[in-house]
Amino acid sequence: MERGQKKPFSGRVSVLHGRWLPETALPVGYAALIDAFDLSVPIPITPAAIGPRHKVYRAQDWKLYTPRHEPEASLIGHLTFALRYEGLDLAVLKMLFRATGPKAIVEIVRAAPTGTYARRLWFLYEWLLDERLDLPDATRGTYALVVDPEQQWASQGETSSRHRVKNNLPGTRA
Repeated sequence: MERGQKKPFSGRVSVLHGRWLPETALPVGYAALIDAFDLSVPIPITPAAIGPRHKVYRAQDWKLYTPRHEPEASLIGHLTFALRYEGLDLAVLKMLFRATGPKAIVEIVRAAPTGTYARRLWFLYEWLLDERLDLPDATRGTYALVVDPEQQWASQGETSSRHRVKNNLPGTRA
């Protein structure tokens, strides 16, 4: 597959990469991105899917969300879902950024320059790949936390005025 190309996002399935779902469901977030971009990374310990029921529940090592949680079947749709509900998976993000290249992330940021998810992705792209994107520094938007401390352990952090985020990742790029 050429850089930036992906296969279409999966529809509802019973099995994804050898892992059975508790019922036919739509893989979302990191699971959908790994599948669509053929990323050579492990599926998350608890992948996410959209089930038919109107309740969020865990079963057979999957977390199933309600139909109202279903993201847009796009890169930004699944990335936003992943950041919002699954936290950070730096291995998946790094491989995804390598697969998409910079253009996709630049487009996301230009479409929503004050969006917290867009600015977090922009920061993570530059931080993980040590590559500056062709974007001017952010000038608006409240500072967003890179790591959601409600989901994962985070450090005190320091601000990145370029992205208008607070880098509270508990470590360094190295």
